[in-house]
Amino acid sequence: MLRALAFTTFGEAADLGLEAHVYCSNCYTTRPLDCMADRLRDRGFARARCRCTNVRWTGATCGGTGSVTLRPTELLPVGGDVHLAFMWCARCLPPRNINHIPIDWPPWSAVNWRVGDRFRCPGCQGTVSWHIHGPTWRPLPARRPRNPWINNR
Repeated sequence: MLRALAFTTFGEAADLGLEAHVYCSNCYTTRPLDCMADRLRDRGFARARCRCTNVRWTGATCGGTGSVTLRPTELLPVGGDVHLAFMWCARCLPPRNINHIPIDWPPWSAVNWRVGDRFRCPGCQGTVSWHIHGPTWRPLPARRPRNPWINNR
């Protein structure tokens, strides 16, 4: 079952405490976006097209397509006490990512979901892929058997 994301516009993402960054794959720069700006507040983040305006060393404008990444303003550590989700849509071009989302907290709460439940991409209406990092878990160290031929103390 596909479920709707908690937001669809840049303004709704900003209300949830998310910030937007645009990455240009031509000139390898990342720039922040102001989600509450008048021109972006009511635009859907999945259908927004971004063009790089960086001036290259030759004096020409880059003009590359940018991929939008949304993430919380305060990042939680991976492997901490919270399950973090990293989400992306494999069908949308350029790709859109939603990173460092605490999947156990509202409005994301995916705790009582059944197997196969996923979020729906607001751009292409397809399935949003995700990778979830849980709390750090390490097994107990294995005990090595004692070798009778070596004096182990």
